[in-house]
Formats: sequence, C-alpha cells, structure tokens
Amino acid sequence: MNRQFGLALALLLPIVILAGNAWLHYQQRIAGESITFPIEGFDPRDLLSGHYLIYRIDYGINDNGNCPTSDIAASLCLKPERRIYPADELPQSCTQFIRGNCDSSARFISGLERFYVPQQYADILDEKVRNKQGKLVIAVDQSGNAGVVDLLINDRPWKEIVTEE
Repeated sequence: MNRQFGLALALLLPIVILAGNAWLHYQQRIAGESITFPIEGFDPRDLLSGHYLIYRIDYGINDNGNCPTSDIAASLCLKPERRIYPADELPQSCTQFIRGNCDSSARFISGLERFYVPQQYADILDEKVRNKQGKLVIAVDQSGNAGVVDLLINDRPWKEIVTEE
C-alpha cells in the first residue's frame, strides 16, 4: 500500500507543480497592468531562432540608462521616471517596475525578448518585425514580474495579420 501511494505521489507531484506554475502565469497576465512597447529586430542574420522571434524591446530609455556594464540584477522603473536601478537600490517612489538584469553590454534584459511563433507564420512575422511594425504588449504586476500578453503588428494582434496574408 505504501509503495502504491509513493508511486501515485511521484506521478501527481510534477503535474500539480506544472499546473500551479501555469495558474500563476495566468494570474499575472490578467492581474497585471498592460503596457505596450515597440520592438525591433537587432540581428538581421538570426532574428528568427527556431520557433522563437527574437527582438529588442524599446523601453523608452536612452542607451546609457544607468545599466552598468556588468551582469547584475536590475529593475527598470516605469513610473514616475523611466530609469534602471540595481535591484537592491530601487527607490520607494517607483510605483511600477520590471525586474530583469543588466548584461555585459549594458543592456537591460527582462526575459521577454522571445516570442513563440508557429512555423507556418514565421516568415510573415519575421518580415514585419524587421520593418519595425511590431509592438509587444506585456502585463506587469506590483512585484515587477512581467509576462508577454500579445504581439502586435501595426497595432493589431499578430493572429489577425497572419490570417489575412
């Protein structure tokens, strides 16, 4: 009896954890405030990597947005002023922020720089993003966690665009 219980627990535990993780991501998307940022491709040789569209997000900060040239945890304050701070130096006055990292090239990386693209639509979306027609809608919760909600092409959801092509 104990062996069957252990086996059932071993099978159910990963399923419960996966379902809980999916539920948390869903809650983040519906509870977070939506923000739209323009995106652009940054490597013409490898914008499409596998089934993922890879892009650079324009957060509306200048190139030296205080991201040091070292790999550190950082936060991008969106309100009241767009500025990057080391994660442990985020001021209390910042009411909306995104957690991320500064990479070795002094860029803020939020973990949102990839978007899954079904194979049959890859070429169409790749071309649109290369032509700077793309925007990313993200949801940001009060803890600074961000998740991709949708990819817009010319301010319309990508699924509408690919069905017209």
